[in-house]
Amino acid sequence: MTNIIDKDRFEPAYAQLAAILRRQIAEGVYPPGEKIPSEAEISRQHGISPMTVRQAINLLAGQGLLKRVQGSGTYVKPIDLTGSRFDLDSLREIFLDSNRTQVKVLEIALEQAGLETAAALSLPPEARVILIRRLLLREGRPVIFHEGRIRCDPKRPVVEAELELGPLSDLFSPQGQRMVKKGRLELVPTALGAMEAAALERPQGTSVFRISYVFYDFGDIPVGCGWFSAPPEVIRLETRLGLWEED
Repeated sequence: MTNIIDKDRFEPAYAQLAAILRRQIAEGVYPPGEKIPSEAEISRQHGISPMTVRQAINLLAGQGLLKRVQGSGTYVKPIDLTGSRFDLDSLREIFLDSNRTQVKVLEIALEQAGLETAAALSLPPEARVILIRRLLLREGRPVIFHEGRIRCDPKRPVVEAELELGPLSDLFSPQGQRMVKKGRLELVPTALGAMEAAALERPQGTSVFRISYVFYDFGDIPVGCGWFSAPPEVIRLETRLGLWEED
């Protein structure tokens, strides 16, 4: 591919320059941590204005490829292992595939919040909450155990959605996203207790992943908390580091 900017092309010059710089970074012309040429030098090299160069660099900086250092210049950002993020595509597939995923309700009851739930949902410990325990089956095979607690307010649409399947499915579907504003997730390894093991048809003490959550409505009120427990083969964690051509 050419490194020449075609000013007659429909694509803006800054976007062409950004593509050139991205390709040069991917090819190792500018390795991680190395300083790229100054805006003035790139401007002269390609016969474009410094403003156009600045737009291209701002674009790549916004994508996390470049970093400006005041008084020094612009550098290619090294791969940040601490900043890597894992997706939940394996769970998304299970929650949204109604043809292969079934939900079995094990228990729905009213109970006092208790200290832990009260703290998560910003309630007094004596407040009543709805306890839900259910099992997600994949083609008839139990794969995920869920235990959750939500505010006891039937007038809230989030409660109705939660009783159906929620709350992760709410974030995965356009319908649910209109009711849930945000959530906090924590993924930790744990071992199955007696009740979860029986539901999942696994030996007690089997190692699993547990996704604990708290979800908030658009009034920033915590409306639900709980966890999903699933064996490692059900929850796959995958991320990519560095520069990929299709990005």
